[in-house]
Amino acid sequence: MGWLSRRKSSSLASMFFRRGQAFEYVRPGNMFRCVHDDDLEETAEILSVGTDAYGIPHVKFNVTFSRPNRFAYEEGNRMLALRSFAERYRERVTA
Repeated sequence: MGWLSRRKSSSLASMFFRRGQAFEYVRPGNMFRCVHDDDLEETAEILSVGTDAYGIPHVKFNVTFSRPNRFAYEEGNRMLALRSFAERYRERVTA
């Protein structure tokens, strides 16, 4: 809960968001990715989900960048509103 700065923020075990006609389930440990035009793969692993003091859902995640046949590097932790996260990371990564 400490990762959101306001007092009335809350940490959640999971959250849903709508993608087209389907609902996506987001919880810590899930992975999503975004593939850029230059084949750069950006993979996000969910660390936590929660709401801020205004009730806006956020996702805290660790992001890793990689290219085919090259090394991957971990960029670190980031946080986005759930809607922004869903718009950026459109593909679920399965284990």
